Formats: sequence, structure tokens, C-alpha cells
Amino acid sequence: MIQPIEITQNDYGYQIPFTLEDGNGNAVDLAGATLALKVQSAQDPDETLLTLTGTMTIDSPTAGTCHFTPAAGDFPNPGTFVAAITATWSSSEVLTWSGIQIVVNPALPVSNN
Repeated sequence: MIQPIEITQNDYGYQIPFTLEDGNGNAVDLAGATLALKVQSAQDPDETLLTLTGTMTIDSPTAGTCHFTPAAGDFPNPGTFVAAITATWSSSEVLTWSGIQIVVNPALPVSNN
């Protein structure tokens, strides 16, 4: 089971790391790929995708490692979100990793009123 990624509302500039593997647990070679992170609210699956302005970066293509760096405004609301990473190569090959859960915890101070 994949553990949820926990982040704090409105925080940005840090890295969320990922290792992208095939169905056998082998790293996917990301050389030449373009990556995109897609996120939507888990509470309303009909909701449109969040508009993220952060960046996906490939760290080691052969190890399948990459990270997403949130930008200011990417996660303005607390809640649970589902996400997927899509890799696209110029050969028109596309792979998607889904089942990613991101929990955005409220930023302090939290008002009880």
C-alpha cells in the first residue's frame, strides 16, 4: 500500500520525491520523457484538475527518480487529493502512475470558531 504524502497548506518551494517503476518493481528509464503531475480533490471525483504551476523534474533518468516542486498557490486548501504522474516520450509512448494520495494539512493557526 502506498503511504499518503502529507504536506501543509500554502507551503511551497520544497521537493516531493517519486520513484517511477514498472509492474515488476523495476525503475522506468525516464530519459527523454516529459513529466506532468495531475491532481484533483478526492472528495469530489467530478471536480476538474487543480491548476498547478510547480514543476516536475527528473533527478536520475535511469533510476526513475523525479520530484515535484510546488509553487506558491498550488495547494491553497486543506483536504485529501488523488494524483497521477504521466510520462510522455517523443515516440508517442505515454505511461501513467496513478493511486497517489496527497493529504494537505491546514496551515496554523487553525480557528475553532
